[in-house]
Amino acid sequence: MARSSTLAKREINPAFRKDAAGRHLCTGVYRDRALRDMVLRHVHNDTNHLVAPSYGFDLVPVVVHAWRAWTLEMLQHLCVVGTIAIGVAVHPPAAFSTACVLGCLRLSRQAITSGLAMLPLQAKATMDKWLRRTRWRSESDELRYHKRLLRLTALGCAVLALAPLLVAGLAQASPDQMTRATILLSLLIALAVGGHGAAQQVCLNRMYRTASLEPKTLTRRLQAIKDQQFHRYVVYRRHASEQREVDATLDDAEAFTDEDHTPFVGAGVLVHRWLPPLTVPLLRRAQDAGNPSGHVPMSVLEHATPPFRAHELVAFLRRAMALIGDTEDPMGLRGFTIRDRLYVDEADVQASPVWLEDPSGRDDIDPAIDDPYGPVHHFLEISASATGELVTTVFLRVTVKGRALSLDFAACALTRTPAEYQVLNAFAESGAGAVLRAILRRLFNLPTEVAQAWRLAEAPMLLLGAIRARKTRLVKPRRGMAIGARLSVREEASTPWEHAQLDKVTIHDHVKLIEQRLLKATEDFLEAHEIDTSGFRRRAASIINTGVLNMGGKTEIKQSAVGPHAQVRMDVRESDGGQGQPSAGEGGQS
Repeated sequence: MARSSTLAKREINPAFRKDAAGRHLCTGVYRDRALRDMVLRHVHNDTNHLVAPSYGFDLVPVVVHAWRAWTLEMLQHLCVVGTIAIGVAVHPPAAFSTACVLGCLRLSRQAITSGLAMLPLQAKATMDKWLRRTRWRSESDELRYHKRLLRLTALGCAVLALAPLLVAGLAQASPDQMTRATILLSLLIALAVGGHGAAQQVCLNRMYRTASLEPKTLTRRLQAIKDQQFHRYVVYRRHASEQREVDATLDDAEAFTDEDHTPFVGAGVLVHRWLPPLTVPLLRRAQDAGNPSGHVPMSVLEHATPPFRAHELVAFLRRAMALIGDTEDPMGLRGFTIRDRLYVDEADVQASPVWLEDPSGRDDIDPAIDDPYGPVHHFLEISASATGELVTTVFLRVTVKGRALSLDFAACALTRTPAEYQVLNAFAESGAGAVLRAILRRLFNLPTEVAQAWRLAEAPMLLLGAIRARKTRLVKPRRGMAIGARLSVREEASTPWEHAQLDKVTIHDHVKLIEQRLLKATEDFLEAHEIDTSGFRRRAASIINTGVLNMGGKTEIKQSAVGPHAQVRMDVRESDGGQGQPSAGEGGQS
């Protein structure tokens, strides 16, 4: 029974939750002040720009928890400032004594840190002196630095310990009364700081255990964020230098060739791209033209009118790809989603776009698919997530133009969130014990927490921005209107791609799985419409084999020279009759 219970607990490991990324970001807004401020200032309060699309998570709970974390911190600062203000008004010497106590605690921590760092350095210096060993100057300088810092902190602690007695004497205050008032003020401040830590951990525990992160009620701004993050339209921005150099009348593919600044905002780093896009002429099969063995001119094989519309192929691909995301299939792709996205440059957005107020309509999707030269670019968006936060997203654009089919393929990936955001997944990091440890951590950093009370000065501007954000300003025309998303919270809180390590294997695996199925489904569609697929199969095989590495075998190149004026000189000292290796100075192996 004990073993089965253990296995059952392992099966509900939160690392495999579908909303793992959202939970980690909700944790991050409590533990990372920079992330929290970015969510509040540049997402919630910024109503002049659209919210970036959300992949693998819901942004609304992250905003809600960001406000909750900010409110708890501001309540702590209000309690601390109020306690100090009351102390100054009622008993100024006690308030001064409380400040000295906090300063003494801060200097004591620094003194302990310097002392612990100085001990091994001093021991090594003593051994070097006894053994008459040469010492590095950097070690001597570091030892002197810590000694000097230890003396200064000890002197500071002594001054802060004596200062309250001097103030009490000058103010003619009773030492006992001042001591009691100091202890009371210190306890109230500690209660405010410790209460903040406890309340924050309780919020984290509830968020960790709740079945759904979605809040019960939504404000007008939260509803707007929810609609925009899953809106079928995505407004992208060209790079600044590209915007100056590229004319607005260029072909549609020209706007999607900058790998460093992709239009797929929020999808992560671009990991794979077909450049150039796969194109295949729409030709009849030779046997259908009446001459299966001889040469048939292209003019005869070409269709005067396209045999199908682009939106028909997209609909076929949508149905074919939905099978690999079947939730009832245990081998299906986890976290599979497929949807239509319409990308438009923010320079092409009209003054009052009607589609901003219609997040669910489909009337304009098929016309956008069939128009290869319009300002709106349709992409079939296919996403999969192996762990709940590792998201692979494939974008496919289908166009029919020039009597040919063009497939534009791109794949982006979102890596894991930082490890400190995933602390709740660790053992015993939630519950009553975690609340107690959160209180102790806050009290350990008591002087620093009190010093952060200056952040109250930032609260009025943030609250004014929140009041202003209740009314969206995207629909109202204005001069120089640019409504494209400026940042993605999920991208900002992702591990750098170069540090993804083994996750790259999972991402590329998903990319190849989706890529091969798209190609096979496209081939089946072309065959069903009696189109010659021989050229398509060759190009598809070339694409599939791209990036395949041969890790076996051994390559040796002997008796060769590399570089200008390089020569091969035979070494007659070899025992095999002069069949030696080239001299290292004149030639070598490559």
